[in-house]
Amino acid sequence: MVSCWDWVGAKWWKFDFHTHTPASDDYGKGSDQRELRMISPKDWLLNYMKAEIDCVAVTDHNSGAWIDPLKQALSELEAENPPEFRPICLFPGVELTMQGNIHILALFPCEKTTSDIDNLLGAVKFRGTKGSSDACSECSAIEVLDEIQKENGIAIPAHVDEENGLFVFHGTTLEQVLDHKGIIAMEIKSLSYRKPQTYIDKKLNWAEVLGTDAHHPTGSSGLFYPGSHFTWVKMSEPSFDGLKLALIDGNISIKRSDSFSGNPNIHGLLAIESITIDNGRFIGRPTSFICRFNPWLNTIIGGRGTGKSTVIEFLRIALDRKEELPKSLEKDFNKYGEIPKSRQDEGLLIGESAFTVCFRKNGGRFLIKWSISDKCHIIEEETSPGEWVLSEGDIKQRFPVRIYSQKQIFELAKNPQALLKIIDDASDVSFRDWKFEWDELISKYLSIKAQIREIETGLHEESSIHGQLDDIKRKLDVFENAGHANILKCYQLRQDQEKAIETWENSWDNIAEQVKDLAEELEPSEVISHYLSLKRSEDQELIDETSSIIDKFQEFQEELLHIATRIDDTWKAWIDRKRSLMIIEKITSANRDYNDLLCKLSEVGTSDPAAYGPLVKQRQELEQKLENFTKKRVFLMQLQQKASECLIRVHEHREKITQLREDFLNKTLEGNSYVQISVIPYGNKDAVEGEFRDLINRSIGGFDKDIGSIDGDEGYLSLLYRDNGQTMEKRLENLKTSISLIFDGNIEAVESAKDQRFVSHIQKLTPEQIDRLQCWYPEDSLYVKYSLKNSGKFKPVEQGSPGQKTAALLAFVLSYGDEPLILDQPEDDLDNSLIYDLIVTELREIKQSRQVIVVTHNANIVVNGDAENVIALDISSSSGTTKVITQDCLQKPSIRDEICHVMEGGKVAFDQRYKRITAGK
Repeated sequence: MVSCWDWVGAKWWKFDFHTHTPASDDYGKGSDQRELRMISPKDWLLNYMKAEIDCVAVTDHNSGAWIDPLKQALSELEAENPPEFRPICLFPGVELTMQGNIHILALFPCEKTTSDIDNLLGAVKFRGTKGSSDACSECSAIEVLDEIQKENGIAIPAHVDEENGLFVFHGTTLEQVLDHKGIIAMEIKSLSYRKPQTYIDKKLNWAEVLGTDAHHPTGSSGLFYPGSHFTWVKMSEPSFDGLKLALIDGNISIKRSDSFSGNPNIHGLLAIESITIDNGRFIGRPTSFICRFNPWLNTIIGGRGTGKSTVIEFLRIALDRKEELPKSLEKDFNKYGEIPKSRQDEGLLIGESAFTVCFRKNGGRFLIKWSISDKCHIIEEETSPGEWVLSEGDIKQRFPVRIYSQKQIFELAKNPQALLKIIDDASDVSFRDWKFEWDELISKYLSIKAQIREIETGLHEESSIHGQLDDIKRKLDVFENAGHANILKCYQLRQDQEKAIETWENSWDNIAEQVKDLAEELEPSEVISHYLSLKRSEDQELIDETSSIIDKFQEFQEELLHIATRIDDTWKAWIDRKRSLMIIEKITSANRDYNDLLCKLSEVGTSDPAAYGPLVKQRQELEQKLENFTKKRVFLMQLQQKASECLIRVHEHREKITQLREDFLNKTLEGNSYVQISVIPYGNKDAVEGEFRDLINRSIGGFDKDIGSIDGDEGYLSLLYRDNGQTMEKRLENLKTSISLIFDGNIEAVESAKDQRFVSHIQKLTPEQIDRLQCWYPEDSLYVKYSLKNSGKFKPVEQGSPGQKTAALLAFVLSYGDEPLILDQPEDDLDNSLIYDLIVTELREIKQSRQVIVVTHNANIVVNGDAENVIALDISSSSGTTKVITQDCLQKPSIRDEICHVMEGGKVAFDQRYKRITAGK
């Protein structure tokens, strides 16, 4: 279900900076001007509402006459709520004509009225006709700008690149206006317009906004109409302070519709909407603690001990990410998931503690619930607003997120091998899918080898069967040479023929029943109906098509049943026809002659001829067994070929994961100036001896001379990483071959062993253990190098300082992924230049495509990282528990005050970013 998300903090708003109403004398200019000037304030507003404009600056020529009527009309529309109504914010303003006939827009706080605009016109000594550009202010351009600034307004030179625009003029007036510190933005119509050299030389960087300058209500009268041109402005909500700060930000908070065609409010498909904490030991009591997030950059700030890290670690528990922590940090983490046994215990939960995370995924909305009492996760999915149903699945798989504390990043830097798990979790590597196929291949190989051993064991009986057959044939020769050879030979032939006919009949006498069974099974299941609705045409089309297929299968059933009947008829016809066949008569005659012979032999007291029949039968059975042995030998060769092919596929698949890792790192870190990571195939030397000993069932140690060690001078393992001109794969193959030869009793291999007890141990292993050894490959390792910015020289990360190690790993963590990224104090151990050059720069980049949540004490990350949502925490004086004291974007005075209050360097960061606007305003 797609659900609208009215998130907290900053979002983007469509802003038309330059509009006209009938208060301007040239409104509706053209053949139908008289009719167009009759438009009502409500209809004027509705035109902008239909165009989905959020903010409108009302800027008539030297007039504010329509500001009050528009405010009244908007109030009435809000009460009436017509179908076209949507909220819109009006910014009172005016398009002033200054000396030199230069037009300038003056925008004011929303509470200003027509009277305030009239006062401004008087202050700048505009004595012309209101609503007309037929006269200029008698004050100089600088005096006009000073008056606008005095009234807390924003001065924006209008259409600077067109007639009556500032850049059309030269000389003293242009110089004076360019030097005025009160201008922070300009309206420029063409992006390709080259600004005057004077502007460039002064290194000015005014925000470039776009308005319609619309004089007509619809597009039928020209190119400029409501919604045709606008500027996206980033604010938490439309406000004058928010607008002013956004304009100072420039490109960070301003996007023109002619340079940005999309919707900047589109965000990543994965995001945490909120976490609710109930009954934590120091948080969520006596009322629930609720922390809401924004889809972009969220920063959690507060003094020491205010619970910032606790929120992150509770998120880790709720999202089932405990296993991602290094072993060395598990002890530190345990307190977040435990109930204290005493007052001095560090446990942060009580018996009623529970967490709920609201997670947005691909337009759907989910609740992930965890409680200390149940210690299990429950997933609920929103099917309609406020309606939730249980949903299944693995938390880690369904709701991907990355959580890193500073300690965790530092531990990863100390042990680069732990990075493999992070790399393997990347979608481009998808180790989970690779491992599934790997396990299937190993299982298949072990199964084939088990079949081979079973067949080989059965073939050991072949020699014995040959001996038994020879004995039977000698006995039959005695009977057949007893003067009645022709009868016996004929009987033997006819017995073989009768057996062949019987075998042939058995091969198809049950086919009719099989066809009937197949007909019963031949029916596809219905399409899962609860995913479909007859109200949707595309669903109905699918239902019709599947129904047609089901009808065809019913026809197939009928045809099969008809075939089964025909097979039955054929069987009956064969039985009737068989009786009249000549060969049946010959078989009957041979049986009769043989029985007569038996009677005669019995009458004369010769050896028991009754043994001849069983002997013939035994000969037939033994010959059949020998024929089966031949088939088994052929099948054995096929299995051996399959085993070899499967082992090749195992090796190729093992190479695949190395290649996936390499490709991912090359793509992710291309051009990264802080970190380089390369994959060393089979390079995890630290784990090789343990893995090998586990495979040969000798994890307790011993046999050091034969097994050896990676860095030793003797034993099989000492050769594994020794450069002898062979590839690693060849050295690994030699090791496996040597162990297999000892297992098989190869004399040369056995004699080469230094300890015959090792030989005895290997020969006691099971065949499956030897098979598993053939599938063994040591794990890859990583080689991590770091560099200081722009140095161009990379060094092994082991040689770096704690800050350099952290920077290298942070550079990697920040470089990829689209799942929510949660960082707890990533700036620790980093100097200010690294914080800005690495963290701030990367956060600005990645937050466009993924949600980021950062706990930080550094004001640069919050302010210069342009956090869309700042969450300030403190301890409640009444309950002693963590609470959210304020939450919003940087444009909110309460947020700026809190940053300056609790964060070192907060005011400096604001001054650097917002220049002439102090943090308290």
